[in-house]
Amino acid sequence: MSRLSPFRLSLSQRLSLAATIVLLVFLGAMAAVLDSAFGVSLDSIMRDKLQLHTHNLLRRADVENGKFILPRYISEPAFNQSQGNLIALVRKPDSNGLAQEQWRSLSAGQQHYQLPIPEAGQWLYGRAKNVSGAEFFVASRTVLWPNENGVRIPFVISVLENTQNTQQQYRDSRYIIGAALAALGVILLALQLLIFRFGLTPLRQLSDDLSQLNQGQANKLDGDYPKELRELTDNLNVLLDNERRQRQRYQDRMADLSHSLKTPLSILRGIERDTDTDGQPLQRQVIISSLNQQIGRMSEIIEYQLQRAVTSGDQASFIAIDIATEAAALVGALAKVYIDKQVDSQVNIEPGLSVFADENDFAEILGNLMDNAFKHCQHQVKLSAQQRVITAADLIVELIVEDDGLGIPETQRARILKRGVRLDTTTEGQGFGLAIVVEILNSYQGELLIEHSPLGGAKFIARLPAGKKHTGIK
Repeated sequence: MSRLSPFRLSLSQRLSLAATIVLLVFLGAMAAVLDSAFGVSLDSIMRDKLQLHTHNLLRRADVENGKFILPRYISEPAFNQSQGNLIALVRKPDSNGLAQEQWRSLSAGQQHYQLPIPEAGQWLYGRAKNVSGAEFFVASRTVLWPNENGVRIPFVISVLENTQNTQQQYRDSRYIIGAALAALGVILLALQLLIFRFGLTPLRQLSDDLSQLNQGQANKLDGDYPKELRELTDNLNVLLDNERRQRQRYQDRMADLSHSLKTPLSILRGIERDTDTDGQPLQRQVIISSLNQQIGRMSEIIEYQLQRAVTSGDQASFIAIDIATEAAALVGALAKVYIDKQVDSQVNIEPGLSVFADENDFAEILGNLMDNAFKHCQHQVKLSAQQRVITAADLIVELIVEDDGLGIPETQRARILKRGVRLDTTTEGQGFGLAIVVEILNSYQGELLIEHSPLGGAKFIARLPAGKKHTGIK
């Protein structure tokens, strides 16, 4: 059977255990201090009381012929009771250090007491027992009393009081102190539980919120937490947001990967139908070359999308890209994919016009826009590019893709740029292409505009920086 480890206790149990131990130690120490203080106070009271009795006896005393004289009956009734609890003795010391009894109160009876002799003018306090075993408080004082001739004669006056009543008071006081401290301890323990319950409420709320978060009932920790927990909850919310964005980024990149591989796969499926200019099937080496080209392109796409998923936020590698060269290769590939539509593609790009970007980013932008145009056109697609001056130091390149399809209503143009949104559900697609273009353009501080084309369909204008390296973030 394993022992209970303090490390397995809850935070509330740990605090309660520690506070209870401290409280018990404190109450124990308080009990010891009060007990000691009461004992000291009781001794002090008894001394004062015995001193007062001594002074009252001295006021009634006299010395005749060298003897100490006191009346047989005195005003304090306790001295006149036989075998009483208050006793008075008067002794006369001699030169040998012995003392001869001069007077005793009626309460002393025949009991004998061994009492010390204090120095002249001094008080001596203590306790003494008689032959019966009864214990007494004792206060003794040696006084020098002048006789008829002016000779100062020493006398020792001792007053004794039985400790029985005092001990009973002491026991009663200890019981009262113990009961009071026990009651105080119970009250403090109850208050302690209430304080801990109140103080730990935010932690319980945080635990409940985390449970709701784990069960998918909440997206973040939005409780009204105290400032001591606010930094923790804020950091947890940042962590949750980062994890959520990371997860969404992976999902987006996998969707982008699926979308990007669609065109190369379509080209591979169409290779078997390819013919040369004479209408004859392509030769084996040409097919193999095309296959290798598309497989290489697919490998680049996979590497590119995985890199974006892992290193989102890092800067890519930028080069000057010849737009006309890239456009020619892309249009030729898309013509094979959509060969059944017999698309009339027009390319109007000034030779030597370039854009400074990541090669894969540019391929994604141009590829998605052109694929979208080929997919939704009737029979005609137009691609053009031009350079525009924004300021003396900044140039942009506009890629303009048009088609003769149904176009995009102005009220739907903002909506169509979101992930997964499609206006034409009769054609194949996932609704990611334009969203990918917008995401990449935003990283270049570029933009995508949608207008109506003179051809009758949609007109997409993608604006990118030209001629120099940009500082965008992918």
